[in-house]
Amino acid sequence: MARRLSPEPPPPPSPRHGRTAWLLLVPLALAAAAYARVLDGEFQFDDLRSISGNLAIKDLGAFLRGFGEALFHSGRPVTELTFALNYSAGRLDPWPFHLTNLLVHLGVTGLVFLFTRGVLRLARAARPAGVAVAVAGLFALHPLQSQAVSYVCQRAEALASGLYLAALLLLLQAERRGRSLVGVSLCVAATATFLLALGSKPIAVTAPFAYLLVLLVAPSEEARRTLAPWPRRLALVAPWLALDAWFSATTLHGLEGAPDAGFGVAGVTPWTYFVTQWRAVATYLRLLFWPSGQNVDWGLARSTGLDPASLGAGLLLAGLLATAAALWWRARRAAGEDAAARRVAALGVAWFLLVLAPTSSLVPIADVLVEHRAYLASWGILVAVGVLGERLVSRLPEARRLPVAAGTVGAAWLVLAAVLYARNAVWTTQVALWADSVAKTPGNPRSHVNLGNAYRERGQVEPALREYRTALDLMGGDPFFASLRAVALNQVGTALANAGRDAEAEPAFRRALADDPRNADALANLSVLAFKRQDLRGAEAAALRTLAVDPRHGMALQVLGSSRMMLGDTAGGLEAFERAVAADPDDAARRFNLGVAYAAVGRRAEACAAWREALRLRSAGEIAAQLRAQRTASGCGP
Repeated sequence: MARRLSPEPPPPPSPRHGRTAWLLLVPLALAAAAYARVLDGEFQFDDLRSISGNLAIKDLGAFLRGFGEALFHSGRPVTELTFALNYSAGRLDPWPFHLTNLLVHLGVTGLVFLFTRGVLRLARAARPAGVAVAVAGLFALHPLQSQAVSYVCQRAEALASGLYLAALLLLLQAERRGRSLVGVSLCVAATATFLLALGSKPIAVTAPFAYLLVLLVAPSEEARRTLAPWPRRLALVAPWLALDAWFSATTLHGLEGAPDAGFGVAGVTPWTYFVTQWRAVATYLRLLFWPSGQNVDWGLARSTGLDPASLGAGLLLAGLLATAAALWWRARRAAGEDAAARRVAALGVAWFLLVLAPTSSLVPIADVLVEHRAYLASWGILVAVGVLGERLVSRLPEARRLPVAAGTVGAAWLVLAAVLYARNAVWTTQVALWADSVAKTPGNPRSHVNLGNAYRERGQVEPALREYRTALDLMGGDPFFASLRAVALNQVGTALANAGRDAEAEPAFRRALADDPRNADALANLSVLAFKRQDLRGAEAAALRTLAVDPRHGMALQVLGSSRMMLGDTAGGLEAFERAVAADPDDAARRFNLGVAYAAVGRRAEACAAWREALRLRSAGEIAAQLRAQRTASGCGP
């Protein structure tokens, strides 16, 4: 049996160290309390596409059958699997989705504690358990993490981060166990966990490089010789690098022609995106130290070259990286706790920049600054602050060290918990979220459009129209905003139509199509107006044009079904209504209309079943009275 490779074992933890680990329950409880206010929060923005409108997660059996194949292609099948499990348990009730996000975050916090402690022990740093608890608590409570936790679809970020850390912990253990059976088993488990991380969100591609960076904190040549030699370390991560290459290729291939990510983003080159990211990364850094001004949609202007702001941010980051390199170089062979702290601080800075690299380097993304991207990257800055803070406290007289450390960390936890609780208020409703964004970035047209959407969903027509018109004024005729302008014009028309102002609505829909001829919503709205005028042939034709763009468009399918039923094509009408329900089984109105169509052709049992299913849905509230009346009139029984 080959010998096991192991670093010099740290001294066994004392009872005090054991008690220190239990202190992690304090920030976990504070985090649970701070996030509790959003457990009943509404779905937000991309949640409507990733969850409410995601048909794939609504058939758990079919999803599981295709999971293995999906795992090796671009996308987020692991995250979607958790959505499918939430949906199977409570359909579209947001509470289980939010609770799962919170539990994932608390689990990631526990992994942050284990990972921090392991890194500090590897570095022979002082008080690894105490610093690990402090860092994990800051991670759990920092308001910058709120977007990855309170925004349901960003579970992808937290889930990938947790699996990323778990994979690193497993691989570090595999290295220590050498070529033993346990070591090989741990290596296989680490690779499987890394694959799941990639399937949660491709940001995990940096994990093999993070593993190699972590090993640089070992304190001396003697200590490093007790670890595996570099050729064996590279062999350990070789399967990860192969998976990286595969996922990177499939992800980039999947982005071909995408308007919001990849090399086809209009008006953005890899160089201008890279320069813009200097300011974005500097903003993440500032938010870690001073979390003021958080925003769901920053609307950060893109750099066109080396303007003063971008150059200043670039120099800041270059100086930070140079400082980290100098710290590591001077301490790379030195023993002692001060040298260990320097190596860990250097690792922290490198980690921060490395983990951000997939979204903050050369591959353009339309949203240049999004807070959830700093979720895992933040660990690097937090651990650097933790070890350097511990070194400052160690300079105090011994009698003062524990009170100062405990008081400082406790105060930081309480302040962050209060700020986090306040920040979570915006995640409770769509109006709160987008009103906050508009207040902070009044020149961002997308924030105004989304605030208008939130008002329109509540039936507040005039406030919605005000926001849409503000957005249109901000966009002007800029071709860059053509797609967003079409969305805003369509929403103006929808708000007017809902208020019974059809004559004003139709020009808005046609202006939307002038900006974006493939805007399915505007096409469908024109089909609705034609149907309301009893122009059944025109409604049918407009609905078919919509379905040529989006075959699952629910409104178009319902207009098509109603038009065909009234034109005497009952088979075609029923087929359209059935397609509408299949496209979104959680829309009670679609099931209601399907039931009416079944009743019209004498299929009473199927009509009653459709209405019964509709009444069980969360969306049945607005039409519950109609459903009950129709069931009674049709003799469906209780």
